Amino acid sequence: MKVTISDIARQAGVSKATVSRVLNNRTEGVGPETRQRIQELLRETGFQPSGFARGLATGKSASVGVIIPDIANPYYSMLVRGAEDTLKKAGYSLFLCNSDLDIKKEKEYVSILIEKGVDGVILDSAESDCDCQLELLEEAEIPYILIDRIIDDPMKYAGVYVDNLDGGRQAAEFLLSRPGSSLIFINGPAELSQSRLRQEGVELAIKQMGLPADRVEILYGDYSIESGRKLMEDCLRRHVLPGGAVSFTGVFAANDLMAFGALRALREAHISVPDQVEVIGFDDIEMAEMVDPPLSTVSQPAIEMGSRSAAMLLQMITGKRPRPKTVTLATRLILRGTTRTPG
Repeated sequence: MKVTISDIARQAGVSKATVSRVLNNRTEGVGPETRQRIQELLRETGFQPSGFARGLATGKSASVGVIIPDIANPYYSMLVRGAEDTLKKAGYSLFLCNSDLDIKKEKEYVSILIEKGVDGVILDSAESDCDCQLELLEEAEIPYILIDRIIDDPMKYAGVYVDNLDGGRQAAEFLLSRPGSSLIFINGPAELSQSRLRQEGVELAIKQMGLPADRVEILYGDYSIESGRKLMEDCLRRHVLPGGAVSFTGVFAANDLMAFGALRALREAHISVPDQVEVIGFDDIEMAEMVDPPLSTVSQPAIEMGSRSAAMLLQMITGKRPRPKTVTLATRLILRGTTRTPG
């Protein structure tokens, strides 16, 4: 039979309120001998406090909701891992929600998390131009923090991001550094903040290097392996020259999954990587080192992003304002087997 707080109170000869104070580490109104007696009973009975009951006593549920757009993408798993590690150390549990890149579903999850009484929400939104879900959280007075994807103005809401612009610049600069080089840039959906900023980075590299704009052809996918493969197949139909030569020298994909799809299409077309075409992805997920050849990529610190967002949210839950309000972490170009040694 499950032991209740009433059972502990009766055995200790105290009120339920006194037991509750001990469970919540409150010092007022409980003498040292009484506290020790209650703690011994809790250990002996193996008492497990109800999270709901504790929430009523403290006004907190010790839980946080995390909403991500695509649970199948390993990059988002890294974000969640970082957040979970930090939340667990602080005694918080995590509700994970997958919006499937659907803003309507995302809004429904926000409503569910509000009903569950979470203390805060970490949101990697499905869109960059809709703040309807944030209005729900503000009306419920639930703290939230954005991660990875900017909504509206990057300084408007608390958030943790990476320097997508500089990451795009690094990749394009490397792939265009050889004389006569040209680039295919496989971007994500144009309306998303990451896609816009990574494209701005590519365009900045072209400008800084003094190259004509036609050195880069920009294609738009959906961050999936299949879109990377299909876009590269279409591209090869237009760019393979007589004798098997290719009219471009590099491919920069705006995430690793699309890079994997592009590599598959190049391999099936018997295009040598990196001898004929060099390839760079973005994210540095674990599989990037496992493909053959291992994928060169722009690494972003996803686990640190998750951890930083959780730490900032915990501050907000306690009523503090995080300083700074937004954090932008650096990216790093990692060269592996899909690129040649810098010339």
